[in-house]
Amino acid sequence: MRLTRGEKTFSAVNGTILALFAFVCAYPLWYIVILAFNEGRDASLGGIYWWPRMFTLDNFRVILNDHTIVNAFWITVARTAIGTAGSLLVTSMVAYGLSRKELPGRKQLMFAFLFIMLFNGGLIPFYLQLVHLKLINNFWVYVLPGLFSVWNMFVMKTSFQNTIPEGVVESMKLDGAGYVRIYFSIVLPFSVPLFAALGLFTAVGQWNDWFTGAFFVNDMNLQPLPTYLQRIMSTIEANQMISASQMASAKSVSLYNADAITSKSVRMATIVITILPILFVYPFVQRFFVKGVLIGSVKE
Repeated sequence: MRLTRGEKTFSAVNGTILALFAFVCAYPLWYIVILAFNEGRDASLGGIYWWPRMFTLDNFRVILNDHTIVNAFWITVARTAIGTAGSLLVTSMVAYGLSRKELPGRKQLMFAFLFIMLFNGGLIPFYLQLVHLKLINNFWVYVLPGLFSVWNMFVMKTSFQNTIPEGVVESMKLDGAGYVRIYFSIVLPFSVPLFAALGLFTAVGQWNDWFTGAFFVNDMNLQPLPTYLQRIMSTIEANQMISASQMASAKSVSLYNADAITSKSVRMATIVITILPILFVYPFVQRFFVKGVLIGSVKE
């Protein structure tokens, strides 16, 4: 079917708008990568970059010279892997039990979960709970508080009710299978796309969590990467303020300070190090992502 002139015009305008929108969204990320690999002084001259003018790896060497950054990286990998796997396992078991088992007070329990979601937990009560559980300055403070997700539980419960064939479950029960065997034999295989989508969201939250390390962990050997890099950036900003104060007192006419110039690219390098693992994982779960988000939205 041939398009009319108006439809062609609309299609061209629509494509142009989408292309501009994609550029506006993508270019800031590309700009960060460019500055991370750019020589510091050149990075402070302003303007639009398409490629590093003075390519260098010195910005990453500044960060990686400290051996504790490697330890922080593996701490972050461990807490993300354990926390994501544990959260999906615990939450999916609760969701499956609530979707298939007629429990006394199930509706009241679901209402309580919804009610809890309306409020944020207080920092001081949460800290006192962690002290009572002896989780302060403990690796498990990153994992145990986030094992159960109310939001993930509701999504999984809806999915299990709409996508798990009741006939298959009943036939396995007649064969003598219990809930645990049904869970691992039926629920998990049917829910791979859902687990991939929710796992990606959970992993991103675990990876980017700097709050827990900043407030509940003082041991530098247990600091995660986001918290560690946040402290590096805070130190750089403090040094910039000191340098600016010294320059003002000396009545300097220079517009740029050498340390401040370099630190701009160093900060971009810290951002690249933080987001690179997530960008690496996303292509592997992309084919499950859309299906996982939509699964259970339409009852078959």
